[in-house]
Amino acid sequence: MGTLDGKTAIVVGGGRGLGRCIACALAREGADVVVAARTKSEIDQVADDVRGLGRAALAMRTDAADYEQVKRMVQETLTRFGNIEILVNCQGQGLVKPIVETSLDEWDQVHDINLKSVFQTCLAVLPFMLKRKGGHIINISSRVAVCGAADAAAYAAAKAGVVALSHSLAMKFKSENIKVNVICPGPMDTGMRWRDTPNFDRKKVIKPETVAELVVLLASWPQSVLQNPMIPASVNMLYGWD
Repeated sequence: MGTLDGKTAIVVGGGRGLGRCIACALAREGADVVVAARTKSEIDQVADDVRGLGRAALAMRTDAADYEQVKRMVQETLTRFGNIEILVNCQGQGLVKPIVETSLDEWDQVHDINLKSVFQTCLAVLPFMLKRKGGHIINISSRVAVCGAADAAAYAAAKAGVVALSHSLAMKFKSENIKVNVICPGPMDTGMRWRDTPNFDRKKVIKPETVAELVVLLASWPQSVLQNPMIPASVNMLYGWD
């Protein structure tokens, strides 16, 4: 029996890297998993991985920056599983470019993928969590949301928005037994890391499995924890090196 037995989790950005690790980690703890991302072949493979762990899975090709697609994904989840207890937003796309060379279109695209999409998935899921008076939302931001990034200002600004959004939702919905957390990992050993910064020091990365374990821990906290006045509405978990 896992700590998440019988629960349904949506992992947005679940087709590769950290998202794939999170989907499998949730499945190992007993959750059924909806894998949502833009690339069908990738989410199909992750869904097969989840089924191989003995849990039900649904692969939903979804561009989370398109609200109509998000609403369709949420409705399909409810039709298939009947509930949504956990939402994990780990979608993201970097942009390594000096701010003076960043176009308006690039700025908008980075914010659509990294921030607007998180808002939209939360917006689509929250009514159902409010109806059942409970749920867990875990958003993945980045260390640069807190410390900035000289040549990735658009990405850092979008990820900082995820932190502020997460804290705001946590404060608003704590009384409804909806727990919202944001995790700010440092550099991770993922394809995006090596694509954007191929010469980064490999000694200064963490494994995505480490972050996935933290997601499981947060998703496993009982709702009774929320009633403890000593527990903050949200927890900003920070990983990384100076």
